[in-house]
Amino acid sequence: MRPFLLAFLALAPAFAGAARAQQAPAREAVIANDTDGILQELYVFRPGAGDGPDRLGSGVLPPRAMLRVPLGRVRECGFEARAVFEGGEEMRRRFDACRNPRVAFAETGPRRAVEVVNGSDRVLRELYLAPAGSRPGRARDWGADRLGSATVAVGESFRLRLRGTTACSFDIRAVYDDDEAEIRERQDLCRSPRLAFGDPDQPLREATVSNRGRRTLRELYARPAGSEGWGADRLGAEVVPARGEFRLRLRGRGCAFDLRAVYEDSREEVQRGLDLCASGAASFGLPVVSDSGGRRVTLVNGFSRTVQQAFLSPADADDWGEDVLGDAVIAPGARQAVTLQGGCQADLRIVFDTDAAEERRDIDICALGTIALRPGWTIDPLVAPAAEPRGPQPGSIRLRNAAGLPVVELYADPPGNKRGADRLGRTVLGAGEVMDFAPPEGPEQCLADLVAVFRNGRELALPDTDLCAGREVVLQ
Repeated sequence: MRPFLLAFLALAPAFAGAARAQQAPAREAVIANDTDGILQELYVFRPGAGDGPDRLGSGVLPPRAMLRVPLGRVRECGFEARAVFEGGEEMRRRFDACRNPRVAFAETGPRRAVEVVNGSDRVLRELYLAPAGSRPGRARDWGADRLGSATVAVGESFRLRLRGTTACSFDIRAVYDDDEAEIRERQDLCRSPRLAFGDPDQPLREATVSNRGRRTLRELYARPAGSEGWGADRLGAEVVPARGEFRLRLRGRGCAFDLRAVYEDSREEVQRGLDLCASGAASFGLPVVSDSGGRRVTLVNGFSRTVQQAFLSPADADDWGEDVLGDAVIAPGARQAVTLQGGCQADLRIVFDTDAAEERRDIDICALGTIALRPGWTIDPLVAPAAEPRGPQPGSIRLRNAAGLPVVELYADPPGNKRGADRLGRTVLGAGEVMDFAPPEGPEQCLADLVAVFRNGRELALPDTDLCAGREVVLQ
């Protein structure tokens, strides 16, 4: 009996501790973010212990928001909370979870609001403030980016709050999305709590950029006509879908600008010397051959008048749809490749530069492939023009000018190299014409950045083109 009693007495403290643990209440902390900043990390732990896991996980606690944090079943009341805000600023609070589980992170000391206005034509990406004249003779310590994860778009404003400082004079550093920085020294933010970036003396030009093609426009660059470098992508995180538009804002004393568009397949198009004051608009992209089953037919203009528009629609469609020529025209004697999304039977309507129109129904474009537009074509049997050679010469490509303007310059240089000599010399590649083009440096250098320049200055860039591929390349 005595051994049993001794064993029971030895185990009694353990049983008592387990009973007390089961009776311990479930505790929690209520975290309140009473600041104007985003709380990015939160740690709640016993004083003297490690921080433990971030209680926010992959989330954040926005300004003026609250969060309940479970602390488990514990009898202890004393805890510590550490908050890390956007920009790296930290706050710590000790609290009694038994008496008052609410933990408020609030700003102390003076607080001022400063309005940041982006009057430039670029996105304001970063903003830094440092006490005026700080650390003379040494590199200025700008501290954290005051915008955090935010940016200030063109024409937009941002409300910046300065906390815990009575200083008025600051040095300001603004960084745009093209990495160009602007520094202003000794700005008195007490007297004038407004920071406006951009030269207000330079007028703001606005233009509507239209994507007339069927590919997404991924990047857009702009610069004063003839200047060096393209700067930052004006679209930022946006894209311009097929048939979409984008409102472009530029600052400059002049009206002439160069624009460069890059499509989703990395093809490029450059337009130089555009007068945005006169037109207020720019269009990129022409209809291209579809990668998903579009049927292609070539129209050859045998009239003495220019074909200004062409409408090609399935024979069972209720309307003509859009002009398949886009911005192109078909000059007398020229040819233009167009695409039909649908079956073989199609209706075709052409409109001349005199606004006169002709049309023909139920054309089998799969059987014909090429349509000769000439007097009587609407009623006479359709006859295809004389066939061209079946393919380009071995070790070359065939360039077909499907645009409405001649190609006056052609460049083919090793990928990444500067632009070399014009490969056309004194010749041109007329609208609707074809030519076989072999690598200028010989068959050992097949890969080249190909650039075609049309008579109106528009450029078509085809990077990393295989000049030995033995295929046809359409310039449009």
